[in-house]
Amino acid sequence: MPSPTERSRLSTALTRVVPIAVVLLAWEIVTRTEFVNPNVFPPVSEILLRWVTLVADGTTFSPLAATLWRALTGLLAAIAIGVPLGLLMGRARWAEWFFEPLFSFAFPLPKIALIPLYVNWFGLFSLSKVMLIFTDCLFPIVLFTYHGARGMSPIYQWSAQARGTGPVRMLWRVVLPLSLASIYDGVQVAVVVAVLVAVVSEMVSGGSGLGYMMMRAYRYGDVRTAFATLLTISLIGFALYKLAQWLRGRLLHWYVPEA
Repeated sequence: MPSPTERSRLSTALTRVVPIAVVLLAWEIVTRTEFVNPNVFPPVSEILLRWVTLVADGTTFSPLAATLWRALTGLLAAIAIGVPLGLLMGRARWAEWFFEPLFSFAFPLPKIALIPLYVNWFGLFSLSKVMLIFTDCLFPIVLFTYHGARGMSPIYQWSAQARGTGPVRMLWRVVLPLSLASIYDGVQVAVVVAVLVAVVSEMVSGGSGLGYMMMRAYRYGDVRTAFATLLTISLIGFALYKLAQWLRGRLLHWYVPEA
């Protein structure tokens, strides 16, 4: 007999899976009855079969590697620059005065609109895509880090100052650990953003990657491959988001939110 905890987990999992299963079943029925054109909107079973074929023959691996490389490179660069900048903005008045209006003003701007500009600056190949991913990921990381550092209770700062802690050591030993939960929230948002921007930039400027693979399939009328590639993109985004959630539980298990 399963324990109450196991039954609760099973119930939660079924609650999340059933709506998806209902939608997929309705999709399959509608397309099989040719209520819509199956050459435009193929059945789920055919999409899954094409996805398995693409994975089995290795067709997906090279585009997937290109997309992940760009996404993770841009994300890591955004973390390396965004976290120190956000901490500085949160603790130094001059940095907050200078950078906060810039980020607040530019945050609503759809960064995808920068693709033509970045192509002119950095070329058609991977550099322009990585720079666009870096730009888009920088905003949530900086802003989450800034608000985490700015919202820190002054009691910790006073206690550290009473022990003779200097400004640089204060950032490293006090502000950074207490801001880690907020920083991780920004990184968790940026992970999904990195994948989405990588795919969109590949769709627009071509070259290689899952986005280019999907657009090429549409161009040649291979709708099933296009949907299968879209499925791969969705699974990668979901897997990275879940991995980030899992890592949060392992890395920040000690964190207790302030009342």
